[in-house]
Amino acid sequence: MPKQSKTRARSIVAAVVLGMMTVAGVAVYEIRASANSAAASPGLTLNPDLFEGETRQAYLVAQQHPDLLAQLHCYCGCEQHEGHKNLLDCFRDNHGAGCAICVREAVSAGQLADSGMPVDQIYQSLRERFATGG
Repeated sequence: MPKQSKTRARSIVAAVVLGMMTVAGVAVYEIRASANSAAASPGLTLNPDLFEGETRQAYLVAQQHPDLLAQLHCYCGCEQHEGHKNLLDCFRDNHGAGCAICVREAVSAGQLADSGMPVDQIYQSLRERFATGG
């Protein structure tokens, strides 16, 4: 094969590989973006009607205020043993049902939000109350 043909073939292969990498990168970005937007959707919390009392109220808060809980830290330590990233994660499964700290945090956050308190003040209030095991 002449030198010019080999160079052209390599250029075509490089362009095809670059195009495939670009498509793969865009696909990964789109998957992550859709997962992040779905992460805050109410459908990703367990149904509050599965629970009773204050636990039901906490799951209801998670369903009604997912964007708020997604911005709040959970102080029970679940990020270490459950892999949770925020308070909303506690109510995506049954972890919140068995954790009094998660329940109290969510109910408190919901009450503060319903009273009109801004997120940064809710965050600070929960931090002051629960960061020391409250």
